[in-house]
Amino acid sequence: MNRFSCKKKLAGIMILVSVLLAGGCASKKYMNKALELEEAGLFTEAADFYFRALQSKRDNIDAKVGLKRTGQLVLNQKTDQFMSFYRNDQYKDAVYAFLEATAYQGRAKVLGVDLNISESTGVYFKEVKEIFLNEQYGKAVTFLEAENFSEALTLLTEILKIEPGYRDASQHWVTARYEPVYRQGQAYLKNDRFRSAYYAFEEILAGTDGYKSAAELKDYAREKALIRIGVLSYYASGLTQKNVAEELKSQIIAGITKQQSPFYEIVEVTQPDRTDNALLLFKEIFIDKKSSSISLPSNVDAVLSCKINDYRSGTSSLKMKKRKAWLKTTVNLIDENGIEEKVIEYKKVYYYEYSQNSYLNMNLSYSLVDVDSKKIMVSDLIQKQLKDEVKYASYEGDYRDLIPGTWYSISSSSDQDKRYEDKTSVDKFQALFVQRKKVVSDFDLKKQAMSELSDEIAQKVIAYNPEI
Repeated sequence: MNRFSCKKKLAGIMILVSVLLAGGCASKKYMNKALELEEAGLFTEAADFYFRALQSKRDNIDAKVGLKRTGQLVLNQKTDQFMSFYRNDQYKDAVYAFLEATAYQGRAKVLGVDLNISESTGVYFKEVKEIFLNEQYGKAVTFLEAENFSEALTLLTEILKIEPGYRDASQHWVTARYEPVYRQGQAYLKNDRFRSAYYAFEEILAGTDGYKSAAELKDYAREKALIRIGVLSYYASGLTQKNVAEELKSQIIAGITKQQSPFYEIVEVTQPDRTDNALLLFKEIFIDKKSSSISLPSNVDAVLSCKINDYRSGTSSLKMKKRKAWLKTTVNLIDENGIEEKVIEYKKVYYYEYSQNSYLNMNLSYSLVDVDSKKIMVSDLIQKQLKDEVKYASYEGDYRDLIPGTWYSISSSSDQDKRYEDKTSVDKFQALFVQRKKVVSDFDLKKQAMSELSDEIAQKVIAYNPEI
């Protein structure tokens, strides 16, 4: 085992020991408080601190004994409360009192402490539970018959929480929960709100194994809500813009497909290889709003068109400048008395500073247009500007010995010689020597722009909702 592994293992052991010690201290503190409360006859509060002591240290035997002792007293109080409700025919209160008692018993069980509820108390609980659930079930069925679904749902939820398999309550629960949604979905269909209907039936199917005709109605709603998009070749002038346009088109198609919306499909549109076809349709739909003379597939509901108005990008050449600085060194000198002393010396030196930048400017407009009505469903004008710049320095020696400043002559002193040795100036200057040296190319800026633009356009298209 190497030294690093040993150190890592030792650190882990130390952390574990610290945690155990902390837990032990907390457990002891809670124990002392529990004993104090128990002596005062505050058994409920004492039991709570015994719980805390055990949670801090599960093998605290004294805490287990204390919880067994005080916890049983607390549990007895809870079962006595249950029996009081039982004798007074307070069925609901009795049921919840017993459930509270068993929950308390379960908390102790988790920590290794067994608390007892008598068998006779359990028999009484079964009796009162059946009476209570039967009453609640009858009320729920009455509410269902009156189509008061919310009240029925509340009662059926309560019944199933107490006894999950009670009669056919789960079937009634499905009706109470999803019949209102089913009816709302049908109402959406009648009002041509097909997307809302789709989501209503989808909600039903997500929560059930099938309810009435929800599956068929969901499919019908989707078909009626579906918008099939034909994406045209984007209009651009110049070879570079045309290539960018085709790349953007492909990424937008991929972006729309990636969204996996149930309401959009991409339909392939075959066009003759003529640049003016896209422009023609662009003008007809955007400006004249006349019937398109370009043949589109019969199943296309909308056309997504884009025009690149401007596209410029570039990467500058790397620029290098010779700069002045000071080399600061410490040397050991012997004075005339033979005593060694440290002296700071400054030397005038040159270093080199480099800079380079890249940029991309792009302006485009796009629209999603309904083929039949020529209504513009989505449109926008987008300006995308990206740029990058690097500025760094190099020195043939150790840059950490350099300080910023300027000087007039490398061979003689001058009043114009300046050195800036404050920490802020030195840190800022030396940071130049560790900067990034490679600029993001205009090609990579184009990739970033294409990704951001396609995501933005795809999301806006997908976000379009004709029902809003």
